[in-house]
Amino acid sequence: MQETRLQRVNSEIKKALSQILSEEIRDPRLQDGLISIVNVDTTNDLSHCKIYVSIYSEDKQKKVNIFNALQHSAGFIRKLLSQKVDLRITPELHFKLDEGYDNSEKMRKLLDSLNLSEESSED
Repeated sequence: MQETRLQRVNSEIKKALSQILSEEIRDPRLQDGLISIVNVDTTNDLSHCKIYVSIYSEDKQKKVNIFNALQHSAGFIRKLLSQKVDLRITPELHFKLDEGYDNSEKMRKLLDSLNLSEESSED
């Protein structure tokens, strides 16, 4: 199946942002947890880009601080992105927190607790 131009752009942006966040950003606020780029969604005119990130940290407050620092660094990250991805106009970056991992962990714990209660009632 042929990949559309927008899908290729999204893929290149995701790859470049992953590299930028892991290797080039020196902000100590972003070093407190693991940041994973889940999805990139660019508008058709390439002017805006939503970046869905998942932040792995045990402390909820650290997670919020990391996300705020990421949003605060969006302009600098955009500048680095323009050097890595060859586009006429580098899109504005809008970071969104992806709660999928947290929700799946809650569901897993809930299902585990249901399995435990079923096993104890069978005994």
